[in-house]
Amino acid sequence: MVQLKVQSPLVAGKCVVKRWGPSLSDCLEIQASFQKGLAVKGTWKCAEARLAARRQARAEAREIRMRELERQQKELEQNADRVFDLQQQSSGLSSLGDISLGTRSTRLTVNNTVRGSSLSSRRSSEDSLEEEGRSLRDLRHELRDVEDRFRKAMVANAQLDNERASQNYQIQLLKDKLEEMEESHAQLQREFKEKCRDHDALKRANDKLSEELKLVQGQLNERDTLIEEQGLVIVTVENEDGSDARRALVTAENAQLLKSAQGSLDVRLKKFSEEKQELQNEVQTLQQQLNDIKSKGRKYSSFNGALDDDDYEDAQREANKLITDYKYKLAKAEQEIANLQASLARSESQVIRYKSTSEAAEKAESDLKIERRKLQRENREFMDRLEELETCNNHLLKRLDKLKNAKSALLKDL
Repeated sequence: MVQLKVQSPLVAGKCVVKRWGPSLSDCLEIQASFQKGLAVKGTWKCAEARLAARRQARAEAREIRMRELERQQKELEQNADRVFDLQQQSSGLSSLGDISLGTRSTRLTVNNTVRGSSLSSRRSSEDSLEEEGRSLRDLRHELRDVEDRFRKAMVANAQLDNERASQNYQIQLLKDKLEEMEESHAQLQREFKEKCRDHDALKRANDKLSEELKLVQGQLNERDTLIEEQGLVIVTVENEDGSDARRALVTAENAQLLKSAQGSLDVRLKKFSEEKQELQNEVQTLQQQLNDIKSKGRKYSSFNGALDDDDYEDAQREANKLITDYKYKLAKAEQEIANLQASLARSESQVIRYKSTSEAAEKAESDLKIERRKLQRENREFMDRLEELETCNNHLLKRLDKLKNAKSALLKDL
């Protein structure tokens, strides 16, 4: 806090002011040096807090300065009134002295005229008295004019002192505003540099993510090319409830077989196994019927004698034909089931492998898309913030130029 002491004696009609203690700039320098020793790396919030503390300290110092200037102005007015009173008293005393001197001179002149009345005529004494009265009146008029001019000069001097004090106060306010503007300008420049560094880092991260996205897209294209070269087809496999669709790699033939049935992969395989079981049951039933027919034929031949060779051969050929047909169908069904099971096992292994690859690629792609959108959004926000800071910086520079011009104009006027 700045302490002021006003010296009571008057020196040439002015008040002498002495300043004790450090000024506001010294306090701010001490505080800045102390904060530099303690701060490691100031963030934006810490910088705002410091700026708010400086503004508060500056506001308190401004209030103290205003009170001191008001007190000084009051003291100057009081001192001016005292000086004016003293000058009036001194002028009154001087006027009384002049009057007494005038009376003495008149008395002396009267005595001289009385003494010299015998030597001069009555007319010459009357002329001398009239001249002395005129000179006394002229002196009184001149004394009044001098007193009026002195009073006006004292009032003008007091007004000039008041104007000088107000101009000094305005200069101090402008200096404080200039310091605030310079500090805010420096703070904005630091924030602008930090935002530029963040923008460069985000730009590098965006470039890196773009390269990774291109790499993943290349891997996906290579996967599709390999699938086409191997003659495989990607089929969508759904669960029984129709949710959680998955993809599987199968051959074209197996894909056609899977297209013949509807539902999930488990449902389709279950249908194929049921058809196989039905065919096997049908073959067993036919074999049982054939055995029954054979046994009945033997019984009939034993009771009625031997059948004709032609009828027996025809029945045997028909039975063999049916057996071969059913065996062929059974073998074909078993082969299809074996092929389906082998392709299913192979497809499941490929599905697992490609599924893991696809899931990883899709996850990486989704992450990259999310990160890319995030970076684009942050980039737009930083660009908007950068534009706002640039406009604010230009506005502050214009205000700083205006303050400098006003300060130079005030200095020229002073």
